[in-house]
Amino acid sequence: MWRLKALDPEASEGLKVIAYFDALVDGHASAHVLLMGAAVLSGCPAGYVTDGNTLRVDATGTKTAPGAPDAWPGHGFGDGGRVWIERSGPAFANDEMILERVAIALGISFDRTSPVAATRRAVATVIDSAAPLDRRMDAAAMLHLDRDTAYRVVAVPAATVLPGPSAVIYTGVGPVRAAVLRAADAQPESRSGVGLAMVPGALDRSWDSALLALRLTGPRNPRQLADDLGGLLVFAEQADSSKLETPDLTALKRLLLAQPKALVLLEAIAATNSLRAAADEVGLHHSSVQSRTADYSQALGFDILTAAGRVRLSLVLTLFRLSTTTFGQ
Repeated sequence: MWRLKALDPEASEGLKVIAYFDALVDGHASAHVLLMGAAVLSGCPAGYVTDGNTLRVDATGTKTAPGAPDAWPGHGFGDGGRVWIERSGPAFANDEMILERVAIALGISFDRTSPVAATRRAVATVIDSAAPLDRRMDAAAMLHLDRDTAYRVVAVPAATVLPGPSAVIYTGVGPVRAAVLRAADAQPESRSGVGLAMVPGALDRSWDSALLALRLTGPRNPRQLADDLGGLLVFAEQADSSKLETPDLTALKRLLLAQPKALVLLEAIAATNSLRAAADEVGLHHSSVQSRTADYSQALGFDILTAAGRVRLSLVLTLFRLSTTTFGQ
């Protein structure tokens, strides 16, 4: 308490913590100084880890040997960073505020100074369609991209680790990690959407197609190459901009609300050549699949086994993936 009162006797303790770290940020304080501030204010050792680097200080702000970050309460910052304070016993009233503000301050500091952060910004810029072309080409040069070589943007859930530079992009469907890889190297094994091959000046289009491809992944096809979507790319872009929910999509949502497991069989039917092949894929007897197919056709309002019905089924399944797939941290 006396540490905080010394800052400004008239302000509440929470506002003093905010003002303290805001002043350090405005003064372009280093990450070490920010961590010292957290340690001195809390009266406890503090530390952070980010991009494989760890720094820990004692209660006076002096550097010490690295500790065990997972054993203490902490707060995330930046892309995978974490800061903590080592309070033995019950937390003090301002501990949470100190952690939150030092995390914000560290995020700003590393974003200003870290070469890794600069590379992340370059990745975010080169795929940003709103950025002017000259800025995107400057970002491409920073990433050492050859202007005449084709690259692909790879989109994965934010928590997935990708080789080389990447950036977490906050999209309308949640945070997604994006990386730019040479067309021949863009083959991640995890769940991913791989965009169209483009030269650096058109990587914003590769990003758009990669994000659409990622949204269309699922247990049956965890890796989706945008090239393989064909005309579905245009269909998906138009579907995103439409506010109309088609009767087929409404009927499918109603069916899956009553029978969630129907999705697996419907996707197998849409992707295979026969009911017997679909039955083998999902591990059901042929007669059982035949019976369920009749029920699903009635629920959807069209025969899913006719040529036209299979097209409608594929389209409504695509609409369902687009409207329901989201990504968390």
